[in-house]
Amino acid sequence: MADRAKVAPDRRRVSTSRLWVMTILAGAMVWAALASLSTSPDARLSSGTIAQASGLVAVLAIFGLRSVPVRWIVRGLALFSGALLARFGQLGATEGLVGSWRVLVWVGALGAALTFAPSSRSVFVDTGPHDTGQDGTGTDGTGTDGTGPDGVGSDGAASRGSMGRAMGLASQTRGRIPVAVAIAAVSLVAGSALLIGPRASNWFPTGAKASDLVDQARNSSNNVLVSRESLDMAERPQLSDKVIMSVRSPVVSFWRAELFDQWDGTTWTRSYANRGRILADGHVEPAADDIAAEKGVETTQEFRLQGGFATVMPSAPTPVAVTSSNEVAQRIDGTLVSAYQALGSGTTYTVRSRQMALSPDILRAAGAAQPLERVSPVAARVMAQYAMRPATTERVIALAQRLTAGQSNDYDRVMALQRWMSQNNTYSLEAPLSPKGVDVVDHFLFEQREGWCEQIASSLVVLARAVGIPARLATGYAPGEWDGAGGRFVVRERDAHAWAEVWFPEQGWVPFDPTSTVPLSGSEDAAVGAQARDWREVLGMVLVALGVISVSTGPVSGFVGRMFAAIRRRASRTRWGGETWSARAIRRLERAGERTDRARSPSESMSSYGHSVSESSGDRRFAEVGTLLDRHAFDSPRVGDAEIEERVERVLAEIESH
Repeated sequence: MADRAKVAPDRRRVSTSRLWVMTILAGAMVWAALASLSTSPDARLSSGTIAQASGLVAVLAIFGLRSVPVRWIVRGLALFSGALLARFGQLGATEGLVGSWRVLVWVGALGAALTFAPSSRSVFVDTGPHDTGQDGTGTDGTGTDGTGPDGVGSDGAASRGSMGRAMGLASQTRGRIPVAVAIAAVSLVAGSALLIGPRASNWFPTGAKASDLVDQARNSSNNVLVSRESLDMAERPQLSDKVIMSVRSPVVSFWRAELFDQWDGTTWTRSYANRGRILADGHVEPAADDIAAEKGVETTQEFRLQGGFATVMPSAPTPVAVTSSNEVAQRIDGTLVSAYQALGSGTTYTVRSRQMALSPDILRAAGAAQPLERVSPVAARVMAQYAMRPATTERVIALAQRLTAGQSNDYDRVMALQRWMSQNNTYSLEAPLSPKGVDVVDHFLFEQREGWCEQIASSLVVLARAVGIPARLATGYAPGEWDGAGGRFVVRERDAHAWAEVWFPEQGWVPFDPTSTVPLSGSEDAAVGAQARDWREVLGMVLVALGVISVSTGPVSGFVGRMFAAIRRRASRTRWGGETWSARAIRRLERAGERTDRARSPSESMSSYGHSVSESSGDRRFAEVGTLLDRHAFDSPRVGDAEIEERVERVLAEIESH
C-alpha cells in the first residue's frame, strides 16, 4: 500500500498501453523541438542523437516520475518543447512564423498527447469498475433497490436506484477514449496546421531586426554571403545542409548576391570595383540598363539570415528599396551590401523588388529586328561592356558560332547554347579543379566536361559573348526548398549557385541556367501560388476531411457530447467569483428548516440536519435533500452530479412551494 500511495492517482486509472502512446507522442514533441535547434549556428546535433535523447527524456518522464500526475508531465513537456521552438527554433514571432514539417510534427503530437492524457476529472480518465459493491450497494451508499442507507424511500427512490445504475454504467465506460476520437483529434489538428500554417505566417510580419550573433569563423572566401572583389574558379563554395536563410516571397526567384562582368580565363572581377553609395533612405538607384526597376511589377521579400556571417544582402532582382536596421550600401549594378559591419544570425530585412513579365515569345521578339547597339544609347553601353570578345580560346568561339548558326534572335541563340551544355556536360560537386595555367572554360567544355555551377555558368556567359550576346555572371542562391507550413523558402548552403544573366533591350537582365529550373519572372510558374498547392496542402485537406468524418461517427459524437455536457454542468455549478450550486442549495434548505423552527447547528452534517427536520415536520423530503447534498460533497469520484443537482433543485422547489 505504501508503494501504491506514491503513485499519482491518474496513473492508476490509465492502462500501460496508453502510457506508451503518450510516451511516443511526448518524445515526438521533444524531438521536433530539438531537431529545429540543429539549424542554428551553434548547434549541430545528429539526427540519431536527437532521436535517442528525445526518447530517453519521454521514457524517464512518463515512467520514472510515478508520483507526478501524467497529465502534468505531458503538459510540462509540451511547454518545454514549445518554449524551445519559440526561443531557439522555428516559431519565434519576432522573426515571423518560420514553420517547417518539424513544427507540424510538434503540433500533431501536441494535439494527440493532450487528447490521450487523463484529466483531473474522473469523467476523462480510466476509472475502472467501481459502481457497486459485493453487498449490492453502490459506492455512493445507495442500495440497488433504490433506497438510501437511511431507508428513505420517498417518491424519488426509484429515481435514485436508476441513478445509481446509470452512474455505475458510466463509471465502467468513462474515460476510455475511442480510437475514432484519437483519429479525429490528430487529423483535425494536423490538417488545420497544414492548411492554416502558410496563411497564418503572413499574420506575423518579420520587420527589420539586427543580428544576435556574428560568427567570425564564417568569414571565408568560400562563403557566398561574404563580399568579394573577384571570383576564383579554383575554389568550391561551402555546400552543406546548413540553413543559410529563409525567405518569404510571393515569387520564385534566384536570390542574387553579386555580379561580375570581367573574365580573364580563370577569374571573374568587376570593372566598377568599389563604386557605389550608402542608402540613406533605403531607396536603391538601379543602373540604367536595369529596365525591370522602372517597368517591372513590384513584390516584397522578407529575408532572415541564419548563416552567422554575411556582408552581402541577397535579394530578388531587381531591388528598388530596402528596410533594414543596419546601414546598407549598393554597388552601381544594384546589388546590396552591409555598409559598415558584418551581419550575423538573426538579421532580418525587407526588400521591395520589381520583375518583368516574361515569356519565350516576348524574349524572341526583343531586339530581333536590328543590332542592339542601334536600339538606344543604353544598349550601346551594354554591348560595349558585356558583349565584348571574351578572353578564351578559338575553339570555344568556334563552338559558340556553330551552335547558334541559323538562329534569328538572342533568346533562341542562348537556348541553343544552354541545350548543348545540358546534353554534353555533367553537373558534379566532386569534379576536379582545373589545372593551373589553362583556360577554365576551354578545359571544362572540351576536356573535363563535368563541373559545378560556377564553371557551367561561366562557360555559358563566355559562349554567349563569343557570338555578341551581352551577358554577365551572377552569384547567390537558388530558391531553396518551399516550406508550405511557414510560407517560406528555406535556403541551405548547398543552394549556393551561379548563373548567367543575358540582357534584352525591352526587358533588361534575364537569368539563364543549364542546371536549374527557375522559371522566367512574371510567368505563372514563377508565382509561389503555383507551387503552394503541394502535397502538404492536399494532405491537409484529406486530414481535415478525415477528422470531420470521424467526428460524425457515433463514438466520437457521444464522447464529445459527454465532454461538453460535463463542461456545462461544471459551469452551471460554479460562477466566476460566485458560489457553487450546492452552497446555494444548503442555504435554501437551512431557510426552509428555520421556517419549521429548526435551525441548523454549525457541527451538523446536511444528512443529519435533514433527518432532524423531517422528524419534527413530518416531511421526508428534508431528509432526501440532506442525504443527496452529503453524497455530492463526500463521494469520490463525484459521479451523477447532474442527476443529484436536478433532483435537489426539484425537491427544494417542492418544499419552498408549501
